[in-house]
Amino acid sequence: MEELYSFTEKLTDWQERLLLKGIHKLDRQDLQELKKLQELASEYDMSFLGSLIEDLHVEGNRYLQEVKVDAELLTQQYLYVVQYVNMMKKPLTRST
Repeated sequence: MEELYSFTEKLTDWQERLLLKGIHKLDRQDLQELKKLQELASEYDMSFLGSLIEDLHVEGNRYLQEVKVDAELLTQQYLYVVQYVNMMKKPLTRST
């Protein structure tokens, strides 16, 4: 369980760093870190999260190859991952 928490924190740290520096400043190092996070998601059998991260990675590559022309799809994929991670962090509550 602690490993899963550590993974979630690594992913959150990555998201926050990218948000602080600006999505438009995405670089190859960001994508390398993201690839490692995708591999960790696979190790933890989190296939849906892994596919969201993979989509973000693909869009990040496309963004860099197109000389950073349009970040709309990149931003959309980034927000999907952020939303999913935020949902993971919410404690489960029972309805009474």
